[in-house]
Amino acid sequence: MKINMYRFTTITTFMIISVLAILMTINYISKKENELLAKKYVTIANNMQDKVKSIINKKKNATLALSITLSYNNSILDILNRKTEHIHLNELSLLLRKETAFKNVWFQVLDEKGISLYRSWSKKRNDELYKVRPDIIDMIKEPKVKSTISVGKYDMTFKAMVPIYENKKFIGIVESITHFNSISRGIRISDEIEPIIIVEKKFTKQLEKNAFTKIFVQNHYVANLSVSKEILNYLEKKELDNFLNIKNYIVKDGYLIINTPIIYKDKKLASFLSFKNIENIDVEYIKEYKQNTFLYLALFLILLGLILFIISYYLYSSEIKKLFNKLNKNQKELSDLNSSLKQTVDDEVEKNYKKNKLLFQQSKMAAMGEMIGNIAHQWRQPLSMITTAASGIKLKKELGLLEDKDHKESLNAIIQAANYLSNTIDDFRYFFSPNKNKTIISSSELFQKVFKLLDSAYKSVNIKVIKNIEEFKICTFENELIQVIINILNNAKDELVKIEGYDNKYIFIDLFKEDKNIIIKVKDNAGGIPEDIIDRIFEPYFTTKHQSQGTGIGLFMSEEIISKHLHGEILVSNCNSIIEEKKYRGAEFIISIPLQDEN
Repeated sequence: MKINMYRFTTITTFMIISVLAILMTINYISKKENELLAKKYVTIANNMQDKVKSIINKKKNATLALSITLSYNNSILDILNRKTEHIHLNELSLLLRKETAFKNVWFQVLDEKGISLYRSWSKKRNDELYKVRPDIIDMIKEPKVKSTISVGKYDMTFKAMVPIYENKKFIGIVESITHFNSISRGIRISDEIEPIIIVEKKFTKQLEKNAFTKIFVQNHYVANLSVSKEILNYLEKKELDNFLNIKNYIVKDGYLIINTPIIYKDKKLASFLSFKNIENIDVEYIKEYKQNTFLYLALFLILLGLILFIISYYLYSSEIKKLFNKLNKNQKELSDLNSSLKQTVDDEVEKNYKKNKLLFQQSKMAAMGEMIGNIAHQWRQPLSMITTAASGIKLKKELGLLEDKDHKESLNAIIQAANYLSNTIDDFRYFFSPNKNKTIISSSELFQKVFKLLDSAYKSVNIKVIKNIEEFKICTFENELIQVIINILNNAKDELVKIEGYDNKYIFIDLFKEDKNIIIKVKDNAGGIPEDIIDRIFEPYFTTKHQSQGTGIGLFMSEEIISKHLHGEILVSNCNSIIEEKKYRGAEFIISIPLQDEN
């Protein structure tokens, strides 16, 4: 036993510590994983925002560099001096598209008054562009190198304007215009990110007719021509403003979505949204961290097991050694005591045997007395029924009034009562046995069986029973439920019989389903139960009847059946009723039983 106790203690301790360690480790790893992922996402988001801003700035500076370079080209002076209409800047655009990241570059030359003399993307000439572009008016008033980001009627672009001088005289402007598409294409390739540049909604109207990309999503212009169709379809199904208002990043639908606002002179022009597939983010170090943590946990548990085993073995060995020494020391004393104790034990065994035999006999007699009392209480009504039926047959036979129908009905009543008596014995015999089987019976059939035993008794004392029975199937311990109903009805009948000169004697019975319960209500108009004893009527052996009429076990047994066997409850209260315009008071028993008891 000792070694088993030590083993049990050791295993239990190990299991408790192991479970706690595992739960704590899982909780720690979960928090740590979320923390590491958050840091990873923040790092990626910050790097991406910095990269986008840097690339935009580089593209802006590169566009300016193109304009500055062109400003020293003699062909530009020829255009401004109207010496030629032939210029090959479109060939320069094609060369840049082929050899550099500038896939869409436009050039324009304007004179000192803001009139467009040349466009690389159109044959349109000599239009007064200063009338529609305030930036050109500013340039004419104060000629200087300018680099801007703006949204026009074609696209959101980088614009770089450089003033042209001849003999220190301002004679015109050369302008380079580049687009955002190359930025988004470069980031897609280098960072495995799907970018989309969404221009602010306030610019949509001016871009509707001449938009460069001709791509719109939810009435927002998309500035990168190479945008993914998958991302476009995804955004069409979502609330777009939720993405445009992202402050840093969000994780949604398998994407890490980063928002980099494109702002020029404190004015937001667009949102550069970067969609990175979560599966493409390197989290190997997080997986390794989790694996290492679980490995350390496993090593800890192994070490814990070894330590507990050693401690347990040491304690057990010490205990065995102490016991062995003690046994050796006391062996002689035990041997001496053995002889004297043997006789003492034999004497005590004999005494205890006689005492136990007497106690057993007394317990058996008490149990038999209680059982006989319970059976007698349940048999009173059926025996009265049998006596009444037999007396009726005898009297009608003597008077020559006995008909076959009456004879048959009386015999059937006697047989039913006798069967009920037999079933009562079986029910009391197996009352505490868990092996009883439930049966299915209809609600109407249940009360038919009840009143086959009670009808004659109620008619003899002029008690009217008013029934309101809802028809449905009941799965229950049939005999036990019948016993409870009969107990309650008999108590009601006994109380009504006590009242002398009382013609209107009623018992009301209602049976119906409420939610998932069967509700049985039994109400009388016998005046009710005194308030000072109503809380005690379910106590064993408590009765208001004469000792010869009741044992006080009926309602106690009923409450035991309902609560312990049928898993329901039985309540009692006094209530008022109006019958034939008269007010009455009486007791009301309410039984509630689960309709489908899983127990």
